[in-house]
Amino acid sequence: MKKYLFWGFIVCTLLSIIQVNAQLLTIEELAREKVYQSFDEAFADPWNCVVLDLSYQRLKYNSERVNQLENLQVLQLAGNPSLDMDLAFTRKFFGGLSYIQIIDIQDNGIKYLPSGILKYKYLKMLFAGKNDLTELPDFICQLKQLQVLSFHHNRLRQLPECLFALDSLHTLDLSGNTNLDLDQVFTLLNQMPSLKNLYLSECRLREIPVTISNLQQLEMLNLAANQLSAPPQYIFHLSKLKELNLSKNKASFIPEDIGNLENLDALSLSNNNLSTLPASIARLNKLVYFNLASNNFQSLPDSLCNLRNLKELNLAGNKLEQLPPSIINLKKLEVIDLSNNSLKKLPLELDFMESLKFIRLTGNPLNKEEKERLRRVFREKKIKVEF
Repeated sequence: MKKYLFWGFIVCTLLSIIQVNAQLLTIEELAREKVYQSFDEAFADPWNCVVLDLSYQRLKYNSERVNQLENLQVLQLAGNPSLDMDLAFTRKFFGGLSYIQIIDIQDNGIKYLPSGILKYKYLKMLFAGKNDLTELPDFICQLKQLQVLSFHHNRLRQLPECLFALDSLHTLDLSGNTNLDLDQVFTLLNQMPSLKNLYLSECRLREIPVTISNLQQLEMLNLAANQLSAPPQYIFHLSKLKELNLSKNKASFIPEDIGNLENLDALSLSNNNLSTLPASIARLNKLVYFNLASNNFQSLPDSLCNLRNLKELNLAGNKLEQLPPSIINLKKLEVIDLSNNSLKKLPLELDFMESLKFIRLTGNPLNKEEKERLRRVFREKKIKVEF
């Protein structure tokens, strides 16, 4: 008899696991699900309600009927500051739902994370930006499935020391936290081998600790809108980087070491004080998107024209007086923004760029004859142009 009870227990356990796995959708599948945008709509079809977006609806009360939403996996409650978030995540309300994978509680003025979030053992993404958090609770480290954590624009100074226990965490957004203890943060990040995407924009950073060079797994690094006058060389030794954003800093030069980022496909250096680029930029063979807008370029470096896989180039708001004939080497260029420069004419080589689809020329002193010539050429090539 005991034998049968034992195997009955095993079978029931396996069936429960299979049932959970059958109900949980992948992040890609969730993105294709219908989005229910009100309580009324969700309660009219509770079984099929997987994604519920109640963002910015001025909610002031929690409805006990949310317990009917047994298959809910995405819950968006951003921008409802009058809603009692502690109560919302108790078992009586959303805390009683088992399959939540994504939670968005941004822009609610909360001072601490609701402890009820701990119940969500399948939670993969937590968005809690634009709040008033000064610290994060240790219980967040028990959410072992977490892949994305976003705490942008809070008042955080440190991270929980146990955060390294989140083995699946690949994306961390700390942008807009202006009082971060960088030594503590990077000491902790160095223990997180799965981290691939790191956002540190708008943090008033004047320098970056050398320990960032240990984050060799990083694929995306956003340091935009800080106060970096000289981007440190060790940033350019993160060899797996695919995207680097250094826009809106105070950089007047970029070191030759940038040529080490041979996996880079997107680079943004806009809104700095740059007037030249290192020759090593030509080694960025995988670069597809390059933003150099709002700098001090008077001429285009030849090294840039060797980026043969480049598809989009933004040079708006510089001081360019002419383009070099070598621009024809940008064989795959599809989009170029040359607005608000000092261009009086364009090189004939542009007429033969077969991949070009769009060019913006507003705010340049092009004369009438040059505009007519360009209109005629680009019309024949089916290239869209803006003057």
